[in-house]
Amino acid sequence: MKALLSLFGKSPFKPLQSHMEKVRECATRLSPLVSAVLGGDEETQKKLVDEICAMESEADKIKNDIRSHLPRSLFLPVDRRDLLEILAFQDAMADTCQDIAITLTLRKASLHADLKKPLEDLVREVTTTCARAADVTQELDELLETGFGGKEADRVLKMVDQIDADETIADDTAIVIARKLFELERQLEPVDVMYWFHMFRRLHELADLADSAGNRVRLLLAR
Repeated sequence: MKALLSLFGKSPFKPLQSHMEKVRECATRLSPLVSAVLGGDEETQKKLVDEICAMESEADKIKNDIRSHLPRSLFLPVDRRDLLEILAFQDAMADTCQDIAITLTLRKASLHADLKKPLEDLVREVTTTCARAADVTQELDELLETGFGGKEADRVLKMVDQIDADETIADDTAIVIARKLFELERQLEPVDVMYWFHMFRRLHELADLADSAGNRVRLLLAR
């Protein structure tokens, strides 16, 4: 019981929020990492990948603590399954950030000049979506205080709507950049084409996971 109280403190959402902040830290490092990759700065690449891996590892520890100390009989203002589903999306976000970071630095793949700005735009849009999802998770305490209703619930729903809009923008950019990649494929090495297509897809998947995490909160409010 002491371990449980230590983990959750005064808020049943505290560990979930702590976990999401580690996810946010992973995501915020992707933009400078891409810049380092495009600029050939291997020292900065290694530093950022190490930081992302460390943040993902810390997120895993928090995730495991939550799963270990969330008994089925625990009284919570929301269903236990809802918390675990939100946690699962957040965990997938952290894992995807790590996968993107590691894959970006596995090989020196050339990127056509026409694709560099679209890639930077895509990364910025994806990380914005992740940051907004983290902001929504931080609102769970406020929602609890208002009984998941009222003006606070309306405000959070608008935040979730913005995540949907951000994910759509990232989706559109991912389609544009993928189409441009294949238009240029004759000028690129085949392996590079598939490598970058994989990276663009993984970045979009990260935005999609952030959107899903936000929509899980929407479902909490709907109940």
